[in-house]
Amino acid sequence: MRFRKYLLVPWIAIAIYALSSLFAGAAGIGSYQVLLGERERIFGNLEELETLNRELEGTMDALLYDSETIKVRARELGYGEDTERFVRIVGLPGARYRETAVGSVKTAAKPPYIPDKVLRIVSVLAGLAVFLAFFVRDLFGGRTRR
Repeated sequence: MRFRKYLLVPWIAIAIYALSSLFAGAAGIGSYQVLLGERERIFGNLEELETLNRELEGTMDALLYDSETIKVRARELGYGEDTERFVRIVGLPGARYRETAVGSVKTAAKPPYIPDKVLRIVSVLAGLAVFLAFFVRDLFGGRTRR
């Protein structure tokens, strides 16, 4: 009869492993929350890229169909017609060609988690600790009633 409590030891180890995996494991709740945050960050980046794409499409259409836009952009790059002359004034900020801002590529960061091997070791050690507690209590705890 007194050995029935030793049947609890593996179940306690399994319960500790399951709970620690649920909260701190690679597929646990904590990792899931971190990945949800990364997902929102990537969706925000996607919206920025879509906005940038619309701006670039507008610039491309202007350069394809508007000759005045082409002339202005060519002057920004330092080109001109044969009859034009440029004067460069040193020290004043000029109308330099602005570089096109490219979008940034973002990937999801690895969420912090406790490796599965560590969780297994901890649960086995916890099971051993419970086993030793039962064993020491039986060994030194005195006689049980008969």
